[in-house]
This record gives sequence, structure tokens and C-alpha cells, in this order.
Amino acid sequence: TLESIAESLEKGIPARDLQLSKEDLLSIKSMGLLTLKPFLYVFNVDEVDFCYREQALETARERLQLIPYCDLETKDNFTIVSAKMEANLGGKPRETQLSY
Repeated sequence: TLESIAESLEKGIPARDLQLSKEDLLSIKSMGLLTLKPFLYVFNVDEVDFCYREQALETARERLQLIPYCDLETKDNFTIVSAKMEANLGGKPRETQLSY
């Protein structure tokens, strides 16, 4: 099992895509392989794109389709953020933050 996982990882195949049995998963659990876990893709966009959220989400989804082993249907997820907007809001009063 370990050899086949190592070979797959060397080929760039995440461990979560190997369809391992429950026994195999238990035997490697202590290794804490990050490639067994789902991915969260976060896109940092500017304020304008953030305001057009649906369009920005669709663009992000299109970009994710180009990433091998990205599985939005069953394992992975994504979101968009505007770090600049978050930073600006951080300095404002709590009432203003809540209104966003």
C-alpha cells in the first residue's frame, strides 16, 4: 500500500483519488497526508470583481477546471475574497462592519 501511494504521489496523483480501502486508510492515517484532505481554493479578487460576485465565481470555476485532480463535484470547494476590502473594513466601527 505505501509503495503504491508513494508512486502515485510522485506522479502527482493525490492520495484521496486512489480509492483506498478503509483498511488502507487506517494504515496510513498517522501519516497525516494533506493529499487525503479536500482542498479549499480561495481567489483574492479586487473590489469591483467582488461586487460582481456571480461573474467572479463563474470565472473562478472556469479556472479550477484547468487544475488536474480538482474535484468540485464531490471533494473540493472554492470561494472568492477581497483582501483589500477586508482590510479596509477591519478599521471601521463594528456597526459599519456588520452592515456589509
